[in-house]
Amino acid sequence: MKKVLGSIAIAAGLTIGASVVHADMHPGIQGLNDLLIQKGIITKEEVDAQAKKHSFNITGYVQFQGKINQNEDRSPNDGFTVRRAKLSAFGYAYEHINFKLEANFVGVSGSPSSLSLDDAYIEDNHLPYLVGRAGQFKVPFSLEELTSDTEILSIERSEVVKQIAPGRDQGISFSGNIPGIPVSYGIGAFNGQKTPAGTTYGIGANEDAAKNKANDNDQLLYAARITAKPLEWISIGISGLTSKDGGVGTTLAVDRNAYEVELQIKSPKRGCSLQGEYLRQWLKNSSDATTTSDGFYVQAGHYIMPKHLEAVIKYEEYDSDKDTANKDDIRWTTVGLNFYIYGNDAKLMANYIFKDEKQQDYNNNTFLTQLQLRF
Repeated sequence: MKKVLGSIAIAAGLTIGASVVHADMHPGIQGLNDLLIQKGIITKEEVDAQAKKHSFNITGYVQFQGKINQNEDRSPNDGFTVRRAKLSAFGYAYEHINFKLEANFVGVSGSPSSLSLDDAYIEDNHLPYLVGRAGQFKVPFSLEELTSDTEILSIERSEVVKQIAPGRDQGISFSGNIPGIPVSYGIGAFNGQKTPAGTTYGIGANEDAAKNKANDNDQLLYAARITAKPLEWISIGISGLTSKDGGVGTTLAVDRNAYEVELQIKSPKRGCSLQGEYLRQWLKNSSDATTTSDGFYVQAGHYIMPKHLEAVIKYEEYDSDKDTANKDDIRWTTVGLNFYIYGNDAKLMANYIFKDEKQQDYNNNTFLTQLQLRF
């Protein structure tokens, strides 16, 4: 009974919050530009050209979550939390040179009082097929990792992505669209400091492990990603990385190699989408101990009410050590609803996650809700 009442309280609280946002919120500058483009008053090219004239913009978003765990004795506490609270400054210093600074007020400690630098980079896009970037930003690896926190269909990213994808790191990259064919690419070199996965496992333990950290040796992480769109509504891609981490002082050196393959199908007219990835990683330390980990996710979305209410289902698996039977293996199924008040600018999400871990025999399913406001 306590769990049921708690679920109702969290859902009701966030629904009331969503109603307030729906009543009072305006679509913002980006929403206004989109509306003017749709009505044919201005063109996207005119908006982009104006934005490149020494522009300076401030944007941000807040994600407020409520969580209830099925097993209160062995799972984290129920309650509310500010999951993310970010402010970004971006614009053009010169016609083809842009920048971005992004700070997250919910930093590494998970507390709203903690501040963490997420993105800080300078970019030259004079050549659309050779865009250069330097600073701290996301390594070109994994579709779901590169998708904004405000636009993923489930409240949290898949566990295999959190464990294997590097996330943010400091370095340089080149990317662009190959002229004449629907193919894009991204390559880069980064510090590569990374907590070795597969030796100890914790939920999301390796996400953004290199963010705001200096390199831990004189080796770099190299990553590359290529995507193609054979049809307007289909995208396929592959990513790869290689790195050597540690090896300084008493720290063991770890050779790390990983790859990812992805498929995304979107049909706006039918209001449905399908997306999936498979990721695999190999680790070998200087003592010749090896660990192989892999996993995948498949998710589908379909609009029950066009543009406003979307049903989502996701299935994911992750195995942190292929050589050890049932070591930290997870099998999670997420079912959810997304209510779009103003698209991704204001939305309410609800997920119920059925969790099956081979090392655990107790029920630890999770009910998770999130209210998002992007401005």
